[in-house]
Amino acid sequence: MTNVIQPPDQIGMVEKPVQFSQPQLHALLVEITNFLRLNEARSMFSVTGNGFTAAVLDTGLRATHIDFSGRVKAQRNFTSDNGGNPNDASDGQGHGTNVGGIIAANGRHIGVAPGAGIVPLKVLTNMGGGSFNAVAEALDWVLENRQQYNITVVSMSLGDSGNYTSDGGFEDDKVSNRIRQLKAERVPVVVAAGNDFATHNSEPGMSFPAILSDTISVGAVYDSNIGGPISYGQDGNLGTAFSTRAGQLTPFSQRLHESVNPHTRTDIFAPGAPVTSSGIASDNGESVQSGTSQATPVIAGMVLLMQQFYFRQTNQMPAVEDLVTWLRQGGVEIEDGDDENDNVHHTGLKYFRVDALTALDAVRRHLQLRLLVEARALRA
Repeated sequence: MTNVIQPPDQIGMVEKPVQFSQPQLHALLVEITNFLRLNEARSMFSVTGNGFTAAVLDTGLRATHIDFSGRVKAQRNFTSDNGGNPNDASDGQGHGTNVGGIIAANGRHIGVAPGAGIVPLKVLTNMGGGSFNAVAEALDWVLENRQQYNITVVSMSLGDSGNYTSDGGFEDDKVSNRIRQLKAERVPVVVAAGNDFATHNSEPGMSFPAILSDTISVGAVYDSNIGGPISYGQDGNLGTAFSTRAGQLTPFSQRLHESVNPHTRTDIFAPGAPVTSSGIASDNGESVQSGTSQATPVIAGMVLLMQQFYFRQTNQMPAVEDLVTWLRQGGVEIEDGDDENDNVHHTGLKYFRVDALTALDAVRRHLQLRLLVEARALRA
């Protein structure tokens, strides 16, 4: 476990997705849709994320892609790429376009919240690295511009590659402060738990900033049987799965159970291996990648759907704590080690992975109970 001395300065490098200029045979966003019962949920609750916007802090976005037509509300570049032009968040690496498509694609691919807007904030370079100073600047931009673009969720598929069990020592960090401010404004920041479970010898924990208690932290599971063995990272340093099945934890996903620290646990798991999404090779392009980076935008998209449903009923935005509660109440219990067949050690503890239909139903049940309580108060 990493000893916290000072907040990190540098973001760990994100891997490039595999790119295709045209869609391939395996539409793995469809597998996520089926596994999470997204079509049923969107239909039953009449939600698509329409009117709400996700800010995606990543490598940028191929904004001209057919998947994002008419829904890129703004963009901002906080790196020296693209000539340092602050208004050009073009993606020369692909990670951000893959992530953005998982949230809001609505063309060649269909994301979790296909009616939502998207704001790419380029904090990672075309080499895949970056600094937390850029992240802090981007979060400042969100705080200043969230009302103009109705930004209601922030997605951050990035981290420092560390492994922490507590956010002690991070309280006054620049990124922590801004995430705390956004939470107070009811704008959740959804963050990848990290891909270094094997690297850290299967020790429980998460990277920074997922470890911050004010985030919604996300680990990764499979959404189908994709065979095996499958190795991740260079020479399998991020773990190897010998066989796979839907709901099984990925060997790379960092994880922290509430029995270790209830304040900084991994809040929810979502499909993250592999995910097919929007690509940068063309305006019809496709990309494939695995990671907690891919699970994170699944949850960011789910947050948009839940926010839309809640707002329609109340004309208010839900608190971040409530969103986490509903994701977990509507979640499917998974056990770390019951069906995993890989080369990492397992905790034997139980976590929750998202289900779209029951998560939205948890919101509905909360609202029904609130109406009942209010009715009883009026009669009293």
